[in-house]
Amino acid sequence: MEKNTIKIEALFISDVHLGSKGSNPKELLTVLKKYEPQYLFLVGDIIDGWLLKRRIYWTQSNTNLIRKILSYSKSGTKVIYIPGNHDEFLREYGEITFGNIEFHDEYVYKDIFITHGDLYDGVVKLKWLGIIGSVGYDMAIVFDRFLKKLGYKMSLSKYLKDKVKGAVKFITSFEDQIMYQGKKRNCKNVVCGHIHFPVIKEVDDMTYINCGDWIENNTYVIYNNNKFTLHEYKKEINNSDSDI
Repeated sequence: MEKNTIKIEALFISDVHLGSKGSNPKELLTVLKKYEPQYLFLVGDIIDGWLLKRRIYWTQSNTNLIRKILSYSKSGTKVIYIPGNHDEFLREYGEITFGNIEFHDEYVYKDIFITHGDLYDGVVKLKWLGIIGSVGYDMAIVFDRFLKKLGYKMSLSKYLKDKVKGAVKFITSFEDQIMYQGKKRNCKNVVCGHIHFPVIKEVDDMTYINCGDWIENNTYVIYNNNKFTLHEYKKEINNSDSDI
């Protein structure tokens, strides 16, 4: 482990989308170097298999991040990898264990139900639509970064994502469905990713936690002393690693 690391019980990250030009593995690596978790939960879409099937885009920063995760597992951290729809190829191997790394479709830790979330999203069943959306979103991210270099603050990717969300509301209520699945498993907390919308909120007697993503939001979740906190990378740059 790195020197002066912060010991915590669990760290949750999702939707890194390695293989996407919009991914921020270097920033995530900076975060991982800060902590020494007992558990690291990779809550899906860590690798973007959909985009990698179309073209190979893999940076040294991607490799460095994978090495850090492997280093965690060698140093005693239990790594739980829960694939999502973009890295669904890992589901083909079933629930397997490699040393201190476990692969599960879903996972229950204490009273926390952990799932990527795509299994309960009606839109994902239309896989061809999802792939088209993924490609378009990746292109929008690249365009956004070009606009930022020119000084514009608008975000085409966020605009498109918000429009798509509005169009599919009639298909499923994602948060309600995730919490329903948690209740079925007698859990009081649910952790997911998938929709790139970081939040922690109380609903009735349940706590809903979405890890967000490492494309636009750069967020992660810490569980320590029976409490969930949501953190954002850009706040750490200003030495104000506060909850959001």
